[in-house]
Amino acid sequence: MEGADLPPPVAPQPAIGESSKLRSALDLLNISKILALIIGILGFLMAAWTGFSIALGYVFSIPWAVYYVTIGIVNLLIYTKIPEYDTMIRGRRYAQAKDEMLMWAVLGIIFGFVVGLLLILVIFMYLEDLVRSSGASQVPPPPPQY
Repeated sequence: MEGADLPPPVAPQPAIGESSKLRSALDLLNISKILALIIGILGFLMAAWTGFSIALGYVFSIPWAVYYVTIGIVNLLIYTKIPEYDTMIRGRRYAQAKDEMLMWAVLGIIFGFVVGLLLILVIFMYLEDLVRSSGASQVPPPPPQY
């Protein structure tokens, strides 16, 4: 066999400063995930409370109930998307993670995820630095060989 005596492929080493920014971005991403879950649950609780007031005859609360339900849905969707971003960042696909996070960050600021959005914007800046430091060409790492 010709390929039996080749050494296993070595993963590229992180650039200087990349590992600390990467670690910080992943930590902030986990905090954002927790905040998205909390705000999503609070959105649904506020919608239930508003629904109770609608049942008591305050029909002008209907738009608020719709808004709170939307807050709950958007934040729970952000909560479910964050593990995908974690995987992208760990796979060094910084540009792709940054591009996809931008849309959810805009939706998050509209629908009550202000504190978490600030964390996502900080992550966004870290990813911008990582994209610049890793170069314009992003080649995914080779699959592991067993």
